[in-house]
Amino acid sequence: MKNLAFLLIAVCLTLGVIAATTAYVPRLSLPDEQLLGLTINAAAGMEDRDDGRRVAIITDETKITPEVLATLREAGVQRVRVKEFSFARWSHWWLMLIAVGGLTVGAVVVRTSTRREIETAMAEDGEKDSLNPVAMMEMIRETIHSLDASLPTMADDESRNAAIVEQFGEVQATMVPAFVEARPRLIAKLGLGGFAELMDRFAAMERQVNRAWSAAADGVTEEALICVRAAAPLADEAAAKLGT
Repeated sequence: MKNLAFLLIAVCLTLGVIAATTAYVPRLSLPDEQLLGLTINAAAGMEDRDDGRRVAIITDETKITPEVLATLREAGVQRVRVKEFSFARWSHWWLMLIAVGGLTVGAVVVRTSTRREIETAMAEDGEKDSLNPVAMMEMIRETIHSLDASLPTMADDESRNAAIVEQFGEVQATMVPAFVEARPRLIAKLGLGGFAELMDRFAAMERQVNRAWSAAADGVTEEALICVRAAAPLADEAAAKLGT
């Protein structure tokens, strides 16, 4: 059903684009009173000159007068592009209404299907600690703070680098993927807006974790320590967004 809804949305977007192209391009078969006084916004009608050039019969910025209208019709011009909009002149307004209606239906179906998927995922994974985002966030936060507190007590930079590589390697390999995997539950808990705010802080924290691990692996202890220290408050901010 969700795939059909996406297909409906795609089709309706196409219909909407087609309909929009005629919004400012009225037919010249309309009654004169609906066309007179309008401003042509693109050159209309082409004719061949003796020197082989093709030139426009009517140039843009021309006001439609009875004479201009007669010239265009005589040249077989079916439509002209104008600057002014009117529903009365819009030949495909009905197609736009169909497109808007289809987009609305498609959006409702997608939203309903997504909500059901989230509810199903929560029901299936509700008891799995590995997919519990609150518990996983707390594990990440505790790991970062514990490491930050223990690094100054270590004997040398080699020990510090080894600890960062080991503990942040576990965060990267296990904890972060498990947290991200719980995306449906996070959206259900926080909504899309709250989820976006959470992931902004979480991503900032993850970048510091990655930089710390990389610096420690390269033996650049000073940079690694700076990144560990920077990751700690970001982890707190992410946890606060999650409500832990």
